[in-house]
Amino acid sequence: MRYIISGKNIEVTEGLKNAIYEKLDKLDRFFTQETECYVTLSVEKFRQKAEVTIPMKGNILRAEEESDDMYASIDVVTELLERQVRKFKTKITNYNKGTD
Repeated sequence: MRYIISGKNIEVTEGLKNAIYEKLDKLDRFFTQETECYVTLSVEKFRQKAEVTIPMKGNILRAEEESDDMYASIDVVTELLERQVRKFKTKITNYNKGTD
């Protein structure tokens, strides 16, 4: 996956980038190297928000999470995306079994 990381009201440090790469690399096996993954980190008052969007053919996987800690937000967003990917993969598998 190719990561496009941006920040709103926050400087995206190397530590944050490394945390994003480390967490989202778990999802690499489900996508091609050309797949783009848009990550937006933002700070609004005391809330740390992480948003991840992965456009796919005919679908968009998207998750966002707010917390007091940016690293915790990244962790939860990754878990939400993992669930979405598993659900999507199951849906595709079941669809293909039904057309045989």
